[in-house]
Amino acid sequence: MSAIDPGLAAAPVLDERPYVIRTYDRWIILVLVVVLGWFLFRPLFGFAVYYRGVSFERMFQLQSAQHYYIKSTRIYPKLPEGWQGWAELLMMRAPSDAVVRRQAVTVLQRGMSYNPHSGVLAFDLGRTYFMGKEYAKATQAFVQSAQLMPNDMFSWDYAAWSSLHAGDVPNALKYWRQVLRIDPGNAVAHRQIAHYGG
Repeated sequence: MSAIDPGLAAAPVLDERPYVIRTYDRWIILVLVVVLGWFLFRPLFGFAVYYRGVSFERMFQLQSAQHYYIKSTRIYPKLPEGWQGWAELLMMRAPSDAVVRRQAVTVLQRGMSYNPHSGVLAFDLGRTYFMGKEYAKATQAFVQSAQLMPNDMFSWDYAAWSSLHAGDVPNALKYWRQVLRIDPGNAVAHRQIAHYGG
């Protein structure tokens, strides 16, 4: 058997396809990593964008802050802080502008639909209703906030004031008694209970 002349051996065929096509498997892996990373780390991205809004708010650049708060709710709507920041910026103008107050209510209601266990959003919703003198709705929101955060004296206190303004003195007294369970030395609650004959 004769040896094959090395010079006559066939040269390897070079792959002349474009680089992108030759490395399609790497691109598929990259796309998978990016897509999975987006879904896995979306809460972190949402919080990072929210915190950027906080930075702008601290620099009194409120339009930019609102932009980032809104963006954070789009990235991850189950992050209550984004909804809270957005609504509280609106609440700054709410006492003098009924349209903005309705916007704040809408934002907080949407935030609550994604975060039904957020006592902070319920509390802000109550404050917004209270500003608009919608005391019955404010009471409901503050009671919900108090149920979600049972040791929050301010939720019970606001619920009491809302009930009082709505003409529901018995519930107001009941809520002030809740305040005294949390803070037995609360002078306002003692005074209101004594005044309204509790």
